[in-house]
Amino acid sequence: MTLELLDWHDGDLLAAPVFDALKGLVEHGTPESKILGVTINSDEESDTDLWCPKYGIPFEQTGNVVVVHTHKTRKAPPQFAAAFVTADTRADLNGVVKRTLEVSKVSFAPIADAVEATGMESGGMSPIGLPESWPLLVDQHILSIPKLYLGSGIRPSKLVVDGSIFDDIPGVTFVAGLGHPRG
Repeated sequence: MTLELLDWHDGDLLAAPVFDALKGLVEHGTPESKILGVTINSDEESDTDLWCPKYGIPFEQTGNVVVVHTHKTRKAPPQFAAAFVTADTRADLNGVVKRTLEVSKVSFAPIADAVEATGMESGGMSPIGLPESWPLLVDQHILSIPKLYLGSGIRPSKLVVDGSIFDDIPGVTFVAGLGHPRG
């Protein structure tokens, strides 16, 4: 099946935080050409492992964000952070993420907490539009992907951007080797 790239400007196919973040990027000088559009899929197809083969999109061109809780010390309250890698890899939470953020513990954030904190749907999370106070780690090689499919904040669509857009997002930390090949 082929995917049609639709205009993102009406916001119907994006979660509100994602739409607002894209508008803010454009208002602050990000070229609109870095936002390629949005695609539609069924809710059931939103899982990357189903979506990529169905539409013939390589895992290397699809991104997944992992929302985590970090702890500075074992007894410290959790803080949110996120790691963004391509779907052919898995974020190295207990190695690279832990060392980069200089924390003692990293764990997956409870889904309900992540949904509440982001205003996005589970299974559709986007690295664009996350709360600004969160650390966002992005695998360095994502910058060189000219057509990158990622979460739109809702399950029935994907946002399509030039990976170089992450250069325009404040507070991003680029990390070489953030993702390790899926086994």
